[in-house]
Amino acid sequence: MSSFLVIGAGISGLLIARLLHDAGRTVQVLEKGRGCGGRMATRRAENGRFDHGAQYFTVRDSRLQTWTDTWLARGIARQWFETLEPDNEASEAHPRYVGANGISDIPKSIAEGVDLRTSSRAFRLDRKNELWTVHTGDGVRHQADNLILTAPVPQALDLLGDKTNEFLGEAENRLRAIRYAKSLAVLAVLDGPSGIPNQGALPVGTAPLTWLGDNQLKGISERPAITLHSDAAWAEKHWDSPDEIRVPPLLSAARPFLGSTILSWTCHRWGYAFPESTFGRPFFHNPSCRLTMAGDGFGGPRIEGAALSGIEAGNFLLQR
Repeated sequence: MSSFLVIGAGISGLLIARLLHDAGRTVQVLEKGRGCGGRMATRRAENGRFDHGAQYFTVRDSRLQTWTDTWLARGIARQWFETLEPDNEASEAHPRYVGANGISDIPKSIAEGVDLRTSSRAFRLDRKNELWTVHTGDGVRHQADNLILTAPVPQALDLLGDKTNEFLGEAENRLRAIRYAKSLAVLAVLDGPSGIPNQGALPVGTAPLTWLGDNQLKGISERPAITLHSDAAWAEKHWDSPDEIRVPPLLSAARPFLGSTILSWTCHRWGYAFPESTFGRPFFHNPSCRLTMAGDGFGGPRIEGAALSGIEAGNFLLQR
């Protein structure tokens, strides 16, 4: 029976691995970070708890709704809100779901029982005798018949090295055309209630901010803890600037919306916050070398897009 290696433990990679694992296939997931989930990330900082990447997810497709219903029934996920103010661009009536204790609860639940190796950074791929070998930074070689890349597309292409044309064929140019936006996330602790309305969810349309979220009102932090997201232009301009340069203007832009004083903050960089363009299909597959690529660069910028890419790719591989 075929074996599978998945590189990247975001929601698309985890859903592929979950489907393969539950069908009795041999599957291993390699993730360079210390945890799983990609931008579905929750962390503690400055004595607060923050969702610092994706703030929630929505469901429009019945395939993801099936998974979401299970998470809701198990108490892993819950609804945060459904609509914001009537004139707000984010007011479309779709429930916004979050993890019970943070958005990272969702990927952690998907990964239960799956062979997931964190802190395993892949740096070289080889294919010989119809077998993929992945070399990781800890000196381990991992082998399987099938390779699935769910890291951001530019990172996946770097891993393929000088053999991209051999493995990708005519799809290479389309894959290289996929672009991602950057974002800066500032995690700030306040000395009192934030004053943010709508249960702590506030999209901001004024540069350089796009989002203010109150993690205490959201129900995941015991103390007032807010997440600020910059727009892509600010992140691009100040990607390599020190925090002392790039963060204070973000805090100044946020203060008119806040009812309390910021006590402390930390900054996190998202180099692949969301795709600005996609492949145009839910996943890529080359049957001759048993290579599959999936993720938000294929399904779209929403969490649901990345999830559906994983679901479609996983089911396709099972059918084959």
